[in-house]
Amino acid sequence: MNLPLVSNVKGNKPSFKSSYLWNSLQARWHYRLGRTDEAISTWVDLLNRDTPKTLYNVVRYLIEAQAYQEARDYLELQESMQKEESAERDYLLARCYIGQALIPQAKKKIEQAIQAKPQNSIYWDLLADCYLELGDWREAIKALHNSSRAAPKQAETNYRLGIIHAYHEEYLEALRCFQGCCQLKPRKSLYWEMKAEMHLRLEQLTDACCSFENAIRYGGTPDVAARLAYCYIQNDQIKKGIKYYKLTLKYEPDHYDALSNLAAVYQNQDRSQDALNLLERAKNIYPKDPILLNNYAFTLVHQGRTRKAAEYYREALELTPDHPLILYNLAVCLTRKGNWQESIVLLNLLLELDPHHSAGWALLGNIYDQTDQFDTAIDCFNKALKLA
Repeated sequence: MNLPLVSNVKGNKPSFKSSYLWNSLQARWHYRLGRTDEAISTWVDLLNRDTPKTLYNVVRYLIEAQAYQEARDYLELQESMQKEESAERDYLLARCYIGQALIPQAKKKIEQAIQAKPQNSIYWDLLADCYLELGDWREAIKALHNSSRAAPKQAETNYRLGIIHAYHEEYLEALRCFQGCCQLKPRKSLYWEMKAEMHLRLEQLTDACCSFENAIRYGGTPDVAARLAYCYIQNDQIKKGIKYYKLTLKYEPDHYDALSNLAAVYQNQDRSQDALNLLERAKNIYPKDPILLNNYAFTLVHQGRTRKAAEYYREALELTPDHPLILYNLAVCLTRKGNWQESIVLLNLLLELDPHHSAGWALLGNIYDQTDQFDTAIDCFNKALKLA
């Protein structure tokens, strides 16, 4: 009897398109193309198949797609069927709970995972997330320190610690964290930028300048150049400050802070027209910024254009009626024009808002002196001298 060498029966042979590999690749392709619902449906079908292997990779894809309930249903079913503990399952369940804003449940699960594998840094990171959601930032810091011990070369952990310390105004601690980031990844611009900001908060201007320079060297943005310019100006290195403001405006001509701050530098150098040109450009960007309008008017005053300046001061006051600086500057402007009565009204309003404004008392005294009200003028001068 002759037997066939190869079976002619093909019905029981599964096709490649029904395999786990094909469907998994297809789901990931759908997800990349933005067809999220189709991807989730395919991943759920894979989880519903009878397989002895726990499909944690598929669960991770579902969590990435924010299909938390689908991932959670599968994991909780696995938990009920398997008696042994699984740190990875507890970790993934905790991620699902966080995604659904079930923070106490997430904290409980991730603590179980940590108890099984305390050397896994990502578990400590997730515990820190839970504490932050619960508002307990000090416990979050402890968790991140444990994460750092488990993975000492993770710069991102130090970065998270630095951000938390900076948010709670612990700038020295934040500086140490960002310094650690720079040591671990010295070519990452963001780490140098944050380190520089902490130096600035601590009034360490020279160190701030050095760190901002490194941030620019490793790919910093025009914003970083503007911050470096600000540091140089504050550190009385005016030429370097102007250089970096110009660099900022070269790559971002409408950079509002650079336009405004460089205009202030030019004004201090008695370059009123250069300042006015920059303020005009800034005004085209934000025409309703009261501080910008105040600075614009201030520059006009220095050019002797007090009538036009008063118009801009009044426009600024319409936007912020109780701003002490604008009230005082408008009073000065009107005093130069001899408009005593309106100046007195403005100064009285200013002194109601800020009774300790010594320059306001002095200006009010000068006005009363000019109008021959000498007793009142002396009272104003005395109050100004006591506050000086």
